Amino acid sequence: MNISDYLTKEHCIMDLGAVNKEEAIAEIATCLVDSGKVKDKDKLINDILEREKLGSTGIGNKVAIPHSRTEAVEDFVIGFGRSKEGVEFKALDGELVNLIFVMGANLKELNLYLRLLAELSKNLMNSYFRGDLLSATNHQEVMNIFKKFEKA
Repeated sequence: MNISDYLTKEHCIMDLGAVNKEEAIAEIATCLVDSGKVKDKDKLINDILEREKLGSTGIGNKVAIPHSRTEAVEDFVIGFGRSKEGVEFKALDGELVNLIFVMGANLKELNLYLRLLAELSKNLMNSYFRGDLLSATNHQEVMNIFKKFEKA
């Protein structure tokens, strides 16, 4: 399984309107509702925000991966949002975040959740991958970037 098996162009927001972490998570989570896998959007958002209280998912290099294992979703969902201005996430490096991936996995999907979180994290360590996502002009380009790096 790859991220591109779950991330669709409909779940990519190229210009987030959010100005803070809570708004960014809610904006991306809202676009995941049409996946049919989100049973309770408000619970998904709350569970992700509760996870954030344990420590910021702003991992540095302008990236955040707010995520949660939750009963609010079936299987696994992921959405992507890009903020041109940057969002305060209390990232490890103290920088604003431009690339945000919201992930939710059903409690029964631990292996899938860990595998996809690891794959996403590995790709995001690559400066070319991050740069390509920052310069992508549309949803389809985001999908193509994932597929290109998954083959590498």
